[in-house]
Amino acid sequence: MISYKELKELLQKAIRWEEKLKDLYDVAELGLKEPKSKEVVKILGNKLKEKLEVSENVDVEKHGRTEWVRFAPDYRDEDLIPKKAITKHTTPEEIFRQLLDFETKLKSYYSAILKNLRTDRQRDLFESLVRFKEEQVAEIKRFKGNYNLVS
Repeated sequence: MISYKELKELLQKAIRWEEKLKDLYDVAELGLKEPKSKEVVKILGNKLKEKLEVSENVDVEKHGRTEWVRFAPDYRDEDLIPKKAITKHTTPEEIFRQLLDFETKLKSYYSAILKNLRTDRQRDLFESLVRFKEEQVAEIKRFKGNYNLVS
């Protein structure tokens, strides 16, 4: 844990990771051969793109420009971003596993920050990010389960 990080810095880091996750969805969509799996990844990726657009337009100053976040997790890119690349030979199960792993780690990051926020506006912002990640994780699990039944 790192003490005292600015909210703007934390949000910019999260956006950078979400952009990398978007790229992972794009590659997964291209790599999947099974039409149903491809559609699932496309749906999840589109939801992420919508949320990313909203996150990129957040006016941090409305959420406490001078407020600092105490004890923010000190995650590095290599802690969150899957080390394995998705290729055309990657199985759908492995693609779902990588997406689920990344989404779960981002949810943990947002949750850890949320626990240490001081203002209601900051908490509202990160509560919405945690809820979004919970939805994405649930969707991936549901789609993965359905895929496993089909294959």
